[in-house]
Amino acid sequence: METKTSLSGKSSTYWSGAAMPFRLERARNVETLHIGNSYSQTNLPFPPALVWMPVVTAMVGLLPTRAWAHVKWFAPYDVSQQPTSVSNVLTSHFILVLMVFTLLLTGSFLLDRISAKLGGRLAAPGNYEEIEERLVRAGTGAFFMALFATGGTILTPELRTAADWSTWLQLGIAMSMLSERTCALGSLGILALYGFGVAQYGFFHLSDYPMFLGLAAYLALTAVTSRHLRSLRMPILHVSICVTLMWGAVEKWAYPQWTFPLLAERPYLTFGLSPDLFMIVAGFVEFTFAFYMLTGLALLRVAVLSLGAIFAAAIIDFGKLDAIGHLPILIAMAAMFLHGPTPLHLWLHETSDNGIHKARTAGIAFASSVFLFLALYYGLQYSEFGHGARGHKVAVSEAPASTL
Repeated sequence: METKTSLSGKSSTYWSGAAMPFRLERARNVETLHIGNSYSQTNLPFPPALVWMPVVTAMVGLLPTRAWAHVKWFAPYDVSQQPTSVSNVLTSHFILVLMVFTLLLTGSFLLDRISAKLGGRLAAPGNYEEIEERLVRAGTGAFFMALFATGGTILTPELRTAADWSTWLQLGIAMSMLSERTCALGSLGILALYGFGVAQYGFFHLSDYPMFLGLAAYLALTAVTSRHLRSLRMPILHVSICVTLMWGAVEKWAYPQWTFPLLAERPYLTFGLSPDLFMIVAGFVEFTFAFYMLTGLALLRVAVLSLGAIFAAAIIDFGKLDAIGHLPILIAMAAMFLHGPTPLHLWLHETSDNGIHKARTAGIAFASSVFLFLALYYGLQYSEFGHGARGHKVAVSEAPASTL
């Protein structure tokens, strides 16, 4: 245990027994939370709570909890820290929850098929291209104007920098959104900031945010006159948002300890589940929503609206920090809702397979995607930090973006 002095001159006691320093009060809360839910560490094959897992899933999906916030904005983290071992991730609880969500996803595709036949308008692409474009441009401009006004950030709240040029570049990106012809300049600016973030924090850390690459591609294609190229904008944006969400879900499984202090402060958010089990469920809720948004059809807008509502409602709890950080996702989701199925979705569903066969294929693809993303996440983390941090900035204070 050690004592550190904050900028305000006050001393704070921290717990050094963790990979990252936590305040001693938070550490005690985490320990108490684990003791109170010690059944998850016993030899019981499955806790009784899994009997009502569908109810828990619905509650987690409907309520804005701290599990939905990007934990790096609110708690200590260290991406060079070795993640939870794969053997400790792929527990019996994880496999059981995977089976439950695979069945839910399979059932959703059966319902999707029925809905597509009964309500063709629900599955029809929207005709709001100009509104979508203006929405994305306005949201992007507002986001980068907020970063410019705040200063000291690269692309997201935890990516801090002392470089002044990045602040003025953010202003330039915001101004470039005034015209569709200058959006290409804004696209180059976003790519420059992303590259700067990689140089400062490493590629593994920036792999949390492929949405910025998708947004840059959307803006670059907005500046062209080719109808074919412009038609690629929404599929690219859609894929980048869904991959971002699925990658964030894997983080909940690989680094659940980053969120434990937040859950310890509000233990009722776990609905009686152990912290470990709650993080598994929360990760699968996010992963499943994102997977369906990427591959669904008739109920695509329902999925986008549901997950978007979760992120929007979380702003009530987290305030302007969360509002600014999640603005690109929320704006993209609004455009995705208006647009509906993209050519990618229509292509995935153009086969004449019956509903049962398509649902079975979707279930297999979903389970395979979970293991694929786990492999990619762990492989990328090890390739960059398997032999140390290599000089990248990897740790933040307990309130990394409190100035926002």
